[in-house]
Amino acid sequence: MHRRTGWLGLLAVLLLGVPAARAAEAPQDIIIDTDAGDDLDDAFAIALALRQPSLQVDALVASFGDTALRARLLRGLLAAAGRPDIPVAAGPATPPGTIFSQAAWASRTAAGPVPDGVSLVLDRLRTAPPGRITLVALAPPVTLGAMMARDPVAFRRLRRIVMMGGSIRRGYGSRAGTTSAHPSAGYNVVQDPEGFRAVLASGVPVVLMPIDATDIALDAPARTRLFSHRADPLVATLAALYREWARVTKYGPDPTLFDVVPVAWLIDPSICRPQPLRLAITGDGRTREMPGTPNVAACLASDAGRVRALVAGLPQGAGTSAR
Repeated sequence: MHRRTGWLGLLAVLLLGVPAARAAEAPQDIIIDTDAGDDLDDAFAIALALRQPSLQVDALVASFGDTALRARLLRGLLAAAGRPDIPVAAGPATPPGTIFSQAAWASRTAAGPVPDGVSLVLDRLRTAPPGRITLVALAPPVTLGAMMARDPVAFRRLRRIVMMGGSIRRGYGSRAGTTSAHPSAGYNVVQDPEGFRAVLASGVPVVLMPIDATDIALDAPARTRLFSHRADPLVATLAALYREWARVTKYGPDPTLFDVVPVAWLIDPSICRPQPLRLAITGDGRTREMPGTPNVAACLASDAGRVRALVAGLPQGAGTSAR
């Protein structure tokens, strides 16, 4: 029953999804699950969502690794954006998967009690109309797995999950100027293959943004355009996070906008065209196409120029008011 419902929901995402919401001129309610602080793309994705009147950010959930420190980073980012009204919660802490590159900046925000992210999201889902909230999943799905384990019925009240992860036909490589013709083991899946598998089987429609569609560098012209708006506190914060990240990264000066693409697609669905696929998750965290009923709608390519333009033009949304 759930498989059939999930596929029908996935078809609705493909045929109606975002254009229907935009036609109604109502903001899309989203909750962002993020491992901000390691790579830089989460911060860009959150900033972009905060500045878009077509999106209403209901909450931010810090996930994976040191979730308490991530929550401090998120509160600082919201303060810079003038949005301290948005709740910040923390999912289960785990061993780190990589270096927390922006830990020094995050530590400047005072520590304090942080609500449980699993409880916060499930409570929102229980009280909101079914199909109202989209979960934007930018982290390994540890917190999502905890939500499903605690209350799978409430979890299925999500409208959909727009998720960054996996590598289907192309892998990492654009940082070096070329794209690998072979799939890679995507970081978010490798850190929690079982959780990723559970999301695909949850019955909630999943729109997947794998490496194929998200390995987009924020090149120097786009960065220069963005960081020239130094009077904008949110941009100044992004610039400070960029400097911390740049001191420790081994991939060169151009951040990769993996996690930006899910948010960009919600804003502008023409950026990529999801297609129905059936994916299996291997034990080592690889995503494999399989025959059978689709369980995701996956973007296999995206308009890199439009994604960069959205990020570079982020200060234009500086007048967006709080709820």
